[in-house]
Amino acid sequence: MARSKNIPLPVTEKRGRGRPRKPDAMTNAQRQAAFRARRKAAGKAVTVSVKEHDRLVLECEQLREELAQARREIARRPRRDVGGRRDAASAVLVRPLPADDAESDDRRLAVTMTGREFFSLQRLAAHYGLPRRAVLERLVWWADHSVVQSFGEDDAAFNRYLHRVTENN
Repeated sequence: MARSKNIPLPVTEKRGRGRPRKPDAMTNAQRQAAFRARRKAAGKAVTVSVKEHDRLVLECEQLREELAQARREIARRPRRDVGGRRDAASAVLVRPLPADDAESDDRRLAVTMTGREFFSLQRLAAHYGLPRRAVLERLVWWADHSVVQSFGEDDAAFNRYLHRVTENN
């Protein structure tokens, strides 16, 4: 059906972009005033005075200076491991093991380890240019040697340590 040229089209108001406003929507100023009122009712400060700001800045500077002083003290101290030697594990991995007086035979050991330890072993081996077997041998020797050294003159404790192997296996 053809439209007649004399009938005007109904005029509709062009809709604005975005979501239409709700009739009870607050302006930004009203929202900010409501926020301040809630903060005041809760007993919290809405604004910080210049005096309070200066006090907080001074406290922050003092804490930063204390932190810097503590870091300087830590940097001055030599790093020590449990045995009291500096970087003992690194020292063990860079030097060969002492000669095996008993000249014991090689033994096979199948080991299952988590990914974290496996990749740690790979990194250590690559870092020190050693096979994984050598890294494990040196670390096990170092741990055993440290335990034996910890017994000092306590022969009974040393003997218990040695005899546990045969009892548990």
